[in-house]
Amino acid sequence: MKKIVIFLLILPFLLGCGKENSEQIGVFSVIYKDGYKEITDGIGRKIILVKKGGPIPEGYKKYQIVRIPVRKVIAYSLYTVSLIKELGHIDTVRGVVFKKSAWKIPEIRNGIEKGRVFFIGESFHVDFEKIKEIDPDIVFSWDPSVVPKLEELGIPCVITSSKIAPSLKDHVRFILYLSVFYNEEEKAKSFIEKEFKKIKEIKSKAKRATHKPKVIWGDIYPKKILVEPGNSWSAQAVKIAGGKYLFDDIQGASCMQITIEKFFSRAKYADILITYRGPEMGITSKKLLRNINPLIKKIKIKPLYKGEVYSTRWKLWQTADTADIIYELASIFHPKLFPRKRLIYFYRFPRGR
Repeated sequence: MKKIVIFLLILPFLLGCGKENSEQIGVFSVIYKDGYKEITDGIGRKIILVKKGGPIPEGYKKYQIVRIPVRKVIAYSLYTVSLIKELGHIDTVRGVVFKKSAWKIPEIRNGIEKGRVFFIGESFHVDFEKIKEIDPDIVFSWDPSVVPKLEELGIPCVITSSKIAPSLKDHVRFILYLSVFYNEEEKAKSFIEKEFKKIKEIKSKAKRATHKPKVIWGDIYPKKILVEPGNSWSAQAVKIAGGKYLFDDIQGASCMQITIEKFFSRAKYADILITYRGPEMGITSKKLLRNINPLIKKIKIKPLYKGEVYSTRWKLWQTADTADIIYELASIFHPKLFPRKRLIYFYRFPRGR
């Protein structure tokens, strides 16, 4: 018996540290190996992170090797940039795919104005010559189609999107994935712990509400309807904030397409519609929103007439503080429980039609 106990005690050391040597954030992973880190991106590609001056393991091509901490990065996602700022390394962002007018992060606005941060083109039509000129240590992109060209240029690229919408847990913890490029894992873990503590407090307080408004979150296009699935961080944020999400049973990618029939069958009962189309995209009234899709004009969806419509603002994607976004949602659903002077992340459409 004593020999069995001893064996069980030393077994973890024989097998390695297991979870302590790796991190899993949704489909993204980080494995700590002897002298370097191996990461997996959103489409399953392997890239290694090697400290500056350290030996490079054999079997990897130039575009699979990143020297860390990184000094120059190109980032497609607004959220990625906000997390890099939270880590204290906003100065490393040298290229973006949004023009100055879209940015709420002062360092990026000023950087574009002064020529330190470069607009490399729209996300699906980037200027590869400009990317080559910037010569980044890494490109954080949501577009897998850029991978072949960047590999040809020998520039490492990480795809930050995946086929499955990130859960709230993975959305918040994504800062840990980015932190490995800066050797800032402890800072990321501390931030995550604080975020989940605030989210837990909001959830607990929201349970006091006697009524849960019915909510849908998606986007209306001329020929299609997209909604956030129940597994997405935004849908889960709605539930934590004290709302009833009407597409909770749908699972899949962010902003997934559904039939107009399915949309109408749920939307007609909704109290609140959250859309990505608002004043920053030229939509300032419920009437303009209805006019986007001819089928929507023919059927009466409650939020577009008697209910409430809110749109997201650029600011929502440019904050690392997801807990504060959830608090604002809670202030929309339950203003007496969660008082807030003004909306920061959402825009409220004028009442009426």
